[in-house]
Amino acid sequence: MAWNSNRKETPYFVSTVATGIYRDEFDSNTGYQSLSQISGWLENNVGLLNTEIYTAFSGSGMTDGDTALSPTGYFKFEEAEIFKQIYLVEYYKKKTRSVLKNIDSSVDFITLRDGDSMITRTNKNEIAKTYRGLTNDATQRLEMLTAKYNIYSARPVQVAGADAPAGPPTGTAANYLVYPYL
Repeated sequence: MAWNSNRKETPYFVSTVATGIYRDEFDSNTGYQSLSQISGWLENNVGLLNTEIYTAFSGSGMTDGDTALSPTGYFKFEEAEIFKQIYLVEYYKKKTRSVLKNIDSSVDFITLRDGDSMITRTNKNEIAKTYRGLTNDATQRLEMLTAKYNIYSARPVQVAGADAPAGPPTGTAANYLVYPYL
């Protein structure tokens, strides 16, 4: 499906989010993650996004060979940014685990000296700490984005009390009952 300036008619593709991560976060370097790996992870983990921001997006819709995120509302830039942060948190956690696995299975030395020659290896503990720091930074950003999204973008599930209109609902909008305002 071609791009349409009307966001209500244009689906948001998993490849769009994946390409943003690939270009912006990894500088299009396949040494980190390939575009297909990122896209596959996003397709399989839409539920994490739903849990984080209380939505019901589905990655089951296919359009022109790409997975379209089919929401109950509309998948916008805010949701895409939160989804990107979820990916980065999980990516950094995985990298930390990978480094820590290699620490246990190898002889770890930092510097060897013999006379005038010296061999220095990368300290895997420091690499793991760096990834852990990146994970913490991404987690803090995710929590901040999620809190702002839930405060400013989330729709109420129920309207009750003196401010609720009387009478039955007249229709639905994105799975929420719509009451006529008098």
